[in-house]
Amino acid sequence: MVKLGSLLGDIGDRLTQDSVKIGNVYLLNLDAVNGITPKDGDISRNKFFIVIGFDNKGNVIGGLVINSKINYNLPSTVTDYQLPVTVEQCPFLKHNSFVNCSKIIVAGKTKFTKESYRGEITDAELMELIINTVKESPTINRKQLEIFGIK
Repeated sequence: MVKLGSLLGDIGDRLTQDSVKIGNVYLLNLDAVNGITPKDGDISRNKFFIVIGFDNKGNVIGGLVINSKINYNLPSTVTDYQLPVTVEQCPFLKHNSFVNCSKIIVAGKTKFTKESYRGEITDAELMELIINTVKESPTINRKQLEIFGIK
């Protein structure tokens, strides 16, 4: 027998998945399949994920993760494309952080649930700066931008 709470949860998740838009932020559990390197001993990590685009079928979502610190052991082609964001700009953050604009992370639509939604970036100038930084990143190729409709 299906419980009403479970059914409503599934419907809520489907509604959430159908209403994902650019600038939405979710807290997703990501792993190596999504392009995230888990910390020692872990198989996944929870990361804030900013939606920046969709594939042409709307099933796969491209986004950027937010890191609390910059790993300066990485090459400058990565570290130079970490865009600082503040708690004032992104109230869902607990502390000032960095948007990793050097790598588009891919996640399937099913990862997006009503529980994982954390907010959105409503500042149009900030979203434009994020997208432009992604376009300038030497580690992201034109094909990746095209897949997610980033022009």
